[in-house]
Order: sequence, then structure tokens, then C-alpha cells
Amino acid sequence: MQTPTWHHTQSGWGDAAVDGLLAGVAAGLLMAGLLLGAGWLGGQSWDWVLRQFDPGLTPAPLTGAVTHLAVSGVYGILFASLWRVLARVGSHLPAWLSGLVYGLLLWLLAATVTAARANSGGDWFQGFPPAQLAAAHLIYGLSLGWLIGRLQKQ
Repeated sequence: MQTPTWHHTQSGWGDAAVDGLLAGVAAGLLMAGLLLGAGWLGGQSWDWVLRQFDPGLTPAPLTGAVTHLAVSGVYGILFASLWRVLARVGSHLPAWLSGLVYGLLLWLLAATVTAARANSGGDWFQGFPPAQLAAAHLIYGLSLGWLIGRLQKQ
């Protein structure tokens, strides 16, 4: 007698969240790598670059790195959840393109937060040139979208 096998073809919200977390951290590592490389080419040390991610008054490289990866993971979860909804309603945009748009939106958010922080006397992200920060966010969004598209194939 054969036992029937059940194949679960659709992932749930929890699976989407885990996919987003992992893809977000991976994309965040790529983004940080780009910023570290650009910083090195610009004469900045690795710890200076990582301190840019720490919003505290006395920034530390380790805190900056952990903060960046945590935020990358949270934004990854948000994107994966949004992508799951878009895929269900029949969006025909490829995941990588949606991720690119998402990265652009995140850059606009970062630029707004940076400007507000600068007006209040903070220097969070002030060391990065705007074009460099934009490129880093586009790399984040592109890689996040590509990874989510691969992980959440329907």
C-alpha cells in the first residue's frame, strides 16, 4: 500500500518573514561591503564607515555594524511580506525590479532622516556622499529583490 505524499507548494507568512530576514541581512552585507570599499577608496577607515551606521551620540563600529544588519533584516522582512502580497494579486513586475524601487524608496527615507538629524545637530550618515548612499541603497534593493524572487518562487 502506498502512502500519499502531500506537497506543500505555498509558503506562509512565517516563511516569507524568514526569507526576508535572511535576504535582508545578505543584501545589507553587500551594501556595507560597497560602502566599506568606497570608504577605503576615499581614504576612510573601516571603523569610520561602520560608525556612520550608529545613531548614538558616541558611535562605535560594532554597534554600527549590528544596527545596520538589524535594520537590513527588518527592511528585508517588510519587503518579503509586501512581495508576497504583490505576487498574490498578480503583479507582473520582476522581484529584482520591485527591489530596486524599494531600495530607492529606502534611500529617500534615509535622506529625509539624515536631513532631519542634521538640522537637530546630529551627524548620522553625514560622512557619506549622497550619490554613494544612493548607489548603496540601490544595490541593497536590487540584491534583496533578486534573493526574494529566488526564495519565493511560486
